[in-house]
Amino acid sequence: MVENMEGIDTDLYSRQIGTFGFEMMGKIQKLNVLIIGIKASGIEIAKNLALMGVESICVYDNDPVQVKDLGVNFFARESDLGKPSSAACLPHLRDLNRNVTIRSYTGDITEDLILEYDVVVCCDQSFDLLKAVNEKCRANKKNKRVGFISADTFGMVGAIFVDFGPSFTCVDPSGRELKTAIVEGITNAKEGSVHVHIDKVMDFQTGDYVRFSEVEGMVELNSADPVPIKVVSKDSFLVGDTREFSQYTSGGIVTEVRMPKKIDFRSFNDCILDPSKTGLMTMDYSLFGRAEQLHWISMAYRMGGDVLGGCKDLNSRGVSCTVEAIDEKVMGTFVKQAHLRVPPLASFVGGVVAHEVIKFTGKYHPIEQWLYCDFTLPPEFSGDGTGAGSRYADQIAIWGQEVQNKLQNAKIFIVGSGALGCEFMKNFALLGCGTQKEGSITITDNDRIEMSNISRQFLFRSRHIGMSKSKVASDAAVDINPNCKINPLEVRVGEESEDIFDEQFWSSLTIVVNALDNIQARQYVDGRCVWYEKPLIESGTLGTLGNVQVVIPHLTQCYSETQDPPETSIPLCTLKHFPYQVEHTIEWARDVFEGLFTQIPQDLKKICNNEDDIHDIPAERLKLILNLLTLDKAHVKEGLLKISAELFNQYFVNDIQQLLYSFPKDHVTSEGQKFWSPPKRVPSPLTFSLEDKVVSTFIIAASQVFSQMLGLTIEVFPSDLTCLGDLVFPEFAPRVIKLSQDNLNLEIEKVSVDTSLLNTIRSHQKTSLSLVQFEKDDDTNFHVDFIWAAAVLRCRNYSIQECDKMKAKLISGKIIPAIATTTAMIGGLVTLEFIKAIMYKSLKIDHFRNAFCCLATPIFLQSEPLPPNQTKDKDYDPVTGGPVRALPENFTVWNKLVVLIPNGTVKQLIDWIRSRFNIEVIILSAGNLCIYNSFLPAHKASRLTQPITQLVETLGKKPLDPKSSHLVIDASCTDQDDVDVVIPTIKFEFR
Repeated sequence: MVENMEGIDTDLYSRQIGTFGFEMMGKIQKLNVLIIGIKASGIEIAKNLALMGVESICVYDNDPVQVKDLGVNFFARESDLGKPSSAACLPHLRDLNRNVTIRSYTGDITEDLILEYDVVVCCDQSFDLLKAVNEKCRANKKNKRVGFISADTFGMVGAIFVDFGPSFTCVDPSGRELKTAIVEGITNAKEGSVHVHIDKVMDFQTGDYVRFSEVEGMVELNSADPVPIKVVSKDSFLVGDTREFSQYTSGGIVTEVRMPKKIDFRSFNDCILDPSKTGLMTMDYSLFGRAEQLHWISMAYRMGGDVLGGCKDLNSRGVSCTVEAIDEKVMGTFVKQAHLRVPPLASFVGGVVAHEVIKFTGKYHPIEQWLYCDFTLPPEFSGDGTGAGSRYADQIAIWGQEVQNKLQNAKIFIVGSGALGCEFMKNFALLGCGTQKEGSITITDNDRIEMSNISRQFLFRSRHIGMSKSKVASDAAVDINPNCKINPLEVRVGEESEDIFDEQFWSSLTIVVNALDNIQARQYVDGRCVWYEKPLIESGTLGTLGNVQVVIPHLTQCYSETQDPPETSIPLCTLKHFPYQVEHTIEWARDVFEGLFTQIPQDLKKICNNEDDIHDIPAERLKLILNLLTLDKAHVKEGLLKISAELFNQYFVNDIQQLLYSFPKDHVTSEGQKFWSPPKRVPSPLTFSLEDKVVSTFIIAASQVFSQMLGLTIEVFPSDLTCLGDLVFPEFAPRVIKLSQDNLNLEIEKVSVDTSLLNTIRSHQKTSLSLVQFEKDDDTNFHVDFIWAAAVLRCRNYSIQECDKMKAKLISGKIIPAIATTTAMIGGLVTLEFIKAIMYKSLKIDHFRNAFCCLATPIFLQSEPLPPNQTKDKDYDPVTGGPVRALPENFTVWNKLVVLIPNGTVKQLIDWIRSRFNIEVIILSAGNLCIYNSFLPAHKASRLTQPITQLVETLGKKPLDPKSSHLVIDASCTDQDDVDVVIPTIKFEFR
């Protein structure tokens, strides 16, 4: 089974390890962090770091909990009012991760205290304290480097400062996987050109450093130091002078090399008048220059006194990033809101800063050194003081009582209760959503809590494993805000649940927020939101990457108009015979798992039922089925071990010998080309050795999974393998191979199925085997062990770099890398757009922002959403092969034709369309039902006078939903010139 690696709990941190890798995870577990101030962003930072598994956290905040803190600190309760903030939050923080030591501190902030920690984070602290703590961190006493970060939220503005000291080494600035490619040719020239094999666009970029291996002929490159490259085409780059090298003959792998980067951080004090030598980071290019404005404004505000005068003075003395004039409107809004704290800013800043903390390990590029973010709301959001004394006081002071009432009365639908869903529930509870008479939150997720969820889905604890995600998340949100009305469901959203999420449900909603992890579900929800004209906030994360898309009725594109391209698949011939990347071997192992443990029980069922396609079952699989059914009951374990050893011989010895028998190393194609040329790699058979850990793991894991298929409880130990000591495999006998013209698709000549073998299987007493489904997150079931061992052995066959078990688990289980920091950051951005979307009818498209962020590099980009795609007239449409007209012109996906004809017939609808657009209806369809086709005389004769509802019920063979009042109908039409016409979808209201 999979074990903890290097003291790391792989069950708990699997998705995090998928992002960081084991080396960085080990470093994170040694980080000690001091957080000063935990009311807003501070509690978010502490939460994220605890989830990520740092060694220890010390929180320092002696200020008493106030009522307004309940609107931003999700670990503060009414019963905590008057208590020191750090003491109030401590039990909740400790409950997040029992592996992390968390304590509070109430004394003076001394140099000795600071030296106990690797990173100190100051949240919303005074100007003097920031300078003093920063100086202590930079003192380098006891020869110890201490990182310093300040995090401030000034109303709707965030400010982050990072200082990791002079000569800080960033060993892995990007954090991405190393790029690699197969070499196809290298020239001897002053600027040697390397040509590589690519399946798609080449990943390498100018400036990357690379190293070569396995190059034949020009062997000097194999021992050369890493060299920088210059990309010149989609499949080639230059590597410098190769004239003195031998001539290239064949082979070679080029691999990227990580090059460390030295960063000289300057002190907080030095960065006041000289904030950046290269310019401050811009998040939103429509606000270009805003970061510089905010620097001088925030500095003057921190210093106290006349802010405008202070701004002008600092700007006049500034060394860098100076502005022509201080924007007094920006300054006025900043000063008015600077003392206020709201959940979305705390969430965004908390996610970003927590990730900056872990960059102290040397992985990922830190912020240099300031980051300013301005999320100021449009003028339509006018704050007032009516909320004074309530938990929503700061919110109302920023966006006003009217908006607050809309938030509290909103009917919200959250689809998904995973990592993002938990963040949304937390933020919405803090905002007070669903707390007034008309308001409610419905959240649905049919999943149950697993151990791997705990490190990033922060509303869940280990005691909740096996419980409903939506129910636990709802209970946790009510604990944050007892006034929230939440309806947790365990129903998958889709066509199969339209009796629950029906017309009445969708029509009643104010807004929908997706927290999904698959495209199909996103598209379905997007379609519902478009049809019922509801705003939708879409988002997603992938490791350190995150994005937000705002979908606003009639203003923006919908999700389905902007979806990502589909994933590329690995060609079957590459998987079966010609792997050249470790990903290929893992996918091959996954297919083998399916073929053995999932397909064999299905094959046995087919044989016993005498189904037609039993003759397609390979002879080897039939023999394996019979061997499993005829195991000696007294020696089942030994029998399974022998079967597993024979599988090793089949996959890693005989199949490879067969391939080399048919295509020897020097084989030449009919075109005179070498058969074994890139990307194909010449394989070699393996030697069976029980001393080899990977071989023994393969045999033990296969035996264990076979026992599950047999419904047995058997425990196999390495010592049990001694029974295989005298095992002798039959001598390899080659078979006939068919080869396609492209020399890629190989097929072993089929042997006719032995009927007597089928009859023997049918006659056996045991006529069923348990189907074993691959389960990636149960490390006691040996599934991942089998995948890993099979993949590594396959790598050895083809001399491919081997992988660890975690990589095999991530790829075979299609696990999406995920971390708490990205989730918190995206949760904050989604909540910002959510607040605006509540008021969308009063806003314009340029008030909304889509976002793309990468915490690794780092990149933070916001942009105005695109308007919806318009359907226009076309002189030539490739689908129809002719012109197409759009009526009405330039309609979008948000437009639909509402036709109200109680109990209306087909003819009545056709007449309505004809009179509206002066066009002829050719076909009418409702979903996948064709209710009218003008080319079929029978339709004209019998269907024109029938009520559409009756037709749909008859053709669909089921009654319409009694709660539904409309049908969705699409029409294919032509005009008087027989030109195809496209019109919007029809909402046919029949009652």
